[in-house]
Amino acid sequence: MDIRKHRWVRFSLIFLAVLAAGIILKEVAAPGLVRRRLIAAVHDSCETCELSLGRVHISLLPLALSSGNVRFTGGTPNATVISVAAKRVYIPFSLFSLFKNRFRVGRIEIEQPAVTVTEGDLYAPSSEQSDQERPLDLEIEGIEVKKGSFTYVREHPGRKGSLEVSAINAAIGPVGTSERLRDKDVAASADGLLEHSGQFHLEIRAKIFAKVPDVDVKLQIAGQELAALNPFFEPNDGVKLHGKLLEGRSSAEIRGASLKASSYVRYRGLEVRIKKSEERGALAAFFQTFLASVTIRKQNADKGNFDRTGTVELERKPKETLISFTLRGMKEAAMKVSTQGSK
Repeated sequence: MDIRKHRWVRFSLIFLAVLAAGIILKEVAAPGLVRRRLIAAVHDSCETCELSLGRVHISLLPLALSSGNVRFTGGTPNATVISVAAKRVYIPFSLFSLFKNRFRVGRIEIEQPAVTVTEGDLYAPSSEQSDQERPLDLEIEGIEVKKGSFTYVREHPGRKGSLEVSAINAAIGPVGTSERLRDKDVAASADGLLEHSGQFHLEIRAKIFAKVPDVDVKLQIAGQELAALNPFFEPNDGVKLHGKLLEGRSSAEIRGASLKASSYVRYRGLEVRIKKSEERGALAAFFQTFLASVTIRKQNADKGNFDRTGTVELERKPKETLISFTLRGMKEAAMKVSTQGSK
């Protein structure tokens, strides 16, 4: 009897030791190892990028990791800098792939991300990858964004303009740098609130890793107070707007250095003030060019005898980023609507 009890006690101690080791591995050792591996992988694939993670949690069924207080920064100051802060990120993944510089993940969930893209006047040429460097082998089934925000900041010496979209829900993917996905189109869609008034819907199709830009953008906005856009237009273009955008639909096709954009706009109570400056922005230059010969219509919402569609074809300027190029095409197409006379 004593022998059986002794064996039972020994078995129990061994079981508890194994259980404790498993808990330590799952809750302490493995999360820390995964955390360090992810941070190192991001830095190895992008020298200017930094990833910061809170405590990493690993779930076994399904196999996934999650972390709160996630922060990412990358880019060149005074050129283009991207910063992201998220309340929580959930990533289903294969554990063994982390040790082979290979990442295969399922549908990523990102809660309350705040993304800021800041562009300055400094030009940062893209660095060409060395033949000896091995690209990160990454495949992501998709990305789902919940309650996010996006801020675009354009900086010039002594002035800065910003544009914000809040309450964003978005879906992206699949996307990856692997041989299977690298040359595939990536689709993304997002809904949100533009500058706290306009209902915003965006669709993008792009070859993200193409050497020559290949992007399609479709944007819809409804109920936008134009004055809310002045924190972006006034510092960048010297233009101050007033009125309401009842409905706007814009599209842009970018192929290499060429862009074709069109806009359909219904507005009411449009007023435009231009600040005279030696350095005119694209929007100010547009208005100053057309004001002398064309009367801007205060509204086109109540009658059907106005051409509500504007189109432009542009060439990308030296050192102009893709975001700036796209915005310039869309806003110039939209502004052409207000210069159309009656038929």
